[in-house]
Amino acid sequence: MKKIIIPSLIIVIAVAILIIFKPFGKSQDAASEATKISIAVIKRGDLTITVNSTGVVEPILTVELKSKASGEIIELPIEEGDRVTKGQLIARLDATTARNDFDQAEADLKVAEKSLTQSSKEAERQKQLFDQTLISELDYENALLAKETANSNLVRAKTNLDNARDRLSQTIIKAPIDGIVLAKSVEKGQIIASGISAVSGGTTIAVLADMSRVYIRASVDEVDIGQIEVDQKDTVIAESYPDREFKGQVSRIHPQAKVQQNVTTFDVTTVVDNSEGLLKAGMNANVEIIAGHKENILLVPREALTDAKTMMRMAGGGASNSNRGSERSSSGGQPMSGGPGPQVMIVGGPPGVMPAANRQVETQKSSPTKMVITVKNGEQEPLQIEIGISNFEQAEVISGLSEGDTVLTTITSKALQDREKFMERMRSWNQLPGMERRGR
Repeated sequence: MKKIIIPSLIIVIAVAILIIFKPFGKSQDAASEATKISIAVIKRGDLTITVNSTGVVEPILTVELKSKASGEIIELPIEEGDRVTKGQLIARLDATTARNDFDQAEADLKVAEKSLTQSSKEAERQKQLFDQTLISELDYENALLAKETANSNLVRAKTNLDNARDRLSQTIIKAPIDGIVLAKSVEKGQIIASGISAVSGGTTIAVLADMSRVYIRASVDEVDIGQIEVDQKDTVIAESYPDREFKGQVSRIHPQAKVQQNVTTFDVTTVVDNSEGLLKAGMNANVEIIAGHKENILLVPREALTDAKTMMRMAGGGASNSNRGSERSSSGGQPMSGGPGPQVMIVGGPPGVMPAANRQVETQKSSPTKMVITVKNGEQEPLQIEIGISNFEQAEVISGLSEGDTVLTTITSKALQDREKFMERMRSWNQLPGMERRGR
């Protein structure tokens, strides 16, 4: 029995030793790779800021054709997709009733003209007789009234003729614009209702659209809307023509936001030249708005940029740890001095990064300020720079760096990563029920 227990104890002790000492070996390996550093050289180049979104192609001008007259369609020489010119025949209605009304009104006008002529002559004769006191004043006034009545009938006849002529012309529907037939809603032989007399608003004959220019209404995230301005150039790529670029221009930025699934966006309307007629109404398209473009400027990688607060946190200090920072300064930390104003304390820092002295953080700038770590003569030190426009990869350098300068682009501290993970776990625990802080 003792022979069996002794080997078992030896195995348990060996496993315990492996468990105890294995983490130390990993820690030593991790310590050697605690920090990863890469560098980049400041160079000149071109920088373009773009904002991407999607939308649907829509015509700028759309006309819904209806007839003022009612009747049967006897001619309809169009089909969907046809190109039409202004004044071209779209549809013709049965004009029998309208023609009869026009002929009757024309005849009534001739009668009214003859009646007025006769009444005018009779009034002239009655005036001569009245001047000779051969008729009474009442007879003379009746003659004048008959003349004015005939004149009124003439005016009424002219009006009726104009109305009849208009109704006759309304039986012929012509294209009001140059464009394309997007939809045809009726067929030959169908009886349609008038667009001005019917309660329903009349029957739609066709829908025309001017497709020489189209617009695309794209939804832009609120994060990017501040970079968009009217008249900015953009590039449109339709899914139907993936290898073809169409040039456009921002014409309108809608002031009212839309919120869908907790995402806030703004509609941006882009006008695109479609003189070749390739873009069709309803096509899906990608819009790339050029929010900014500069040539031959100094460029710094975005991954090299940070701020003073982040740099102090990487160095082990911070605004809330000023007292602790003063205690640590005796062991290697050096305050950044140089006059009044807020100062940055670089305490310790990533391996290989030298503390900087006599550098003051300026709080007021015309452009955003960022911090970088420069490398010069084998030494590394923080530097505040002023930046301009930027995209996801690069930023414009306005001041602080020169062409050929070297900056650190990646400083990955394992200790910092572990600390951030620990703080994230603590924040998630505080959100769980029953884990709120006590003793307040």
